[in-house]
Formats: sequence, structure tokens, C-alpha cells
Amino acid sequence: MAQGVSKTQKYYWRNPEKHRFAARERRKNNPDKYKSYVKRYREKNVDAERARHLMREYGLTIEEYNAMSVQQGSVCAICKQPETQERKGVKYRLAVDHCHKTNKVRGLLCFKCNSAMGSFEKRDIPIKNIEDYLERYRD
Repeated sequence: MAQGVSKTQKYYWRNPEKHRFAARERRKNNPDKYKSYVKRYREKNVDAERARHLMREYGLTIEEYNAMSVQQGSVCAICKQPETQERKGVKYRLAVDHCHKTNKVRGLLCFKCNSAMGSFEKRDIPIKNIEDYLERYRD
């Protein structure tokens, strides 16, 4: 064991399953306390939570996300407008658009374009059909 490690840490390292079980029980028996803890942690560690989310969901680092944003000029890849959607006075970041079948990242989209793309993709509506429809009724 490494120097400077407490007896408690050594115990947990030797008994990881027992520790995980006890932690699950604490969360189950005190759900409000756990939710409160998670909320406080996330409020204090916004950047770390964002980095964890990007890596877990899309395999992207913050640096890769920022590079994509700079490459796109910090605007939506579809409508070429900056993000305007807000929640509690905080502007949304551009959303990571990805193929739901391959999970391959395509670009960054504003909330409205990402919602529209997600709706079309879930229903397997070809973009060509949408283009044809709009062209038919163009003034």
C-alpha cells in the first residue's frame, strides 16, 4: 500500500464489494440526502461534470468540443446562428449532434436544430423528403 494512506482507505481497497454495497444501501435509505449531495456537488463542479458527460456520452474531451466550436465559429452547423435557448438565465451550450446508430459525432447544433434533427432521425424520415416538401411550397 502507498504511504500516507489511511486505514479506512486500505480497508475499502481490500473490500470493494462490501464498500459498494454499503454505499448503495446508504443511498437507498437516504434518497433525499443523496440527491441533495449530488446537486451540491454538481453545482460546485460544473466543468468537471460537463467533461465527464462529454466523455461518457460522445467520447469527446472538453478540448475537442472547444476545437469543434471554434472550427464552426461558435454557431450551429445547420442554421449558422449562435445558441439562443436559455434556462434560468443561463444560455445553453451548442449540443453535440451524433448518429444514434453509430454514435459518430457529426457537429454542434443549437437546441432547436438538434431537437428537429433528433425528431427526424428517430422516425427515420429522410432529409430529402423534407427538402422536397419545402421546395414544393416555396413562394
